[in-house]
Amino acid sequence: MSKPRPAFTGLLVHREPRYRYSFLVPEGWHYLEMESEHGRGAIYAPDPEDVATSFSVEGRDLGVEVKPEDLKTLREGFVLGLRQLPGSVVEGVEAETVGKLITMEARHTFREGRARRKRWVRLLYQGSVQVRIVAQGKTVGAFEHWEPMFFQSMRTFRFSDWWGEVTGADWDDTPFPLPEES
Repeated sequence: MSKPRPAFTGLLVHREPRYRYSFLVPEGWHYLEMESEHGRGAIYAPDPEDVATSFSVEGRDLGVEVKPEDLKTLREGFVLGLRQLPGSVVEGVEAETVGKLITMEARHTFREGRARRKRWVRLLYQGSVQVRIVAQGKTVGAFEHWEPMFFQSMRTFRFSDWWGEVTGADWDDTPFPLPEES
């Protein structure tokens, strides 16, 4: 018998005032804060003990404004970076500009140790901010199982405030804290 598809019980808004973005994430997923040398972000996973299947977002200020005419160079670097992973097979790449927004994405598989993983990666640039979004399955099958939930979070990302647009609140007006680490 096959495993039933995941079902939504609700969606929560994740807000990142520092880089001015937000997105919707499935209610019940576990939040972990992500800090790196490059930026700051969040990891959401259906199982807090296994973040190899997760949705992560990391923003950073590049210190230089990225412009639509940079798209070709950014796309080339993006693809080159994906191909650096062991056993990487890039299934497809899309890249475009919409006004000052630059967005590119790819789905690919790669090897990590003995595991074959699948990812959907998006890079978005607005002004000097870069945001990297990764939806990853511990296995290709895990990716396919969770893909409907990944899709929701991936496609609701925006350089604006979901919650603020509904309530009229400012980025600094947050009546609820960020989720605690699991």
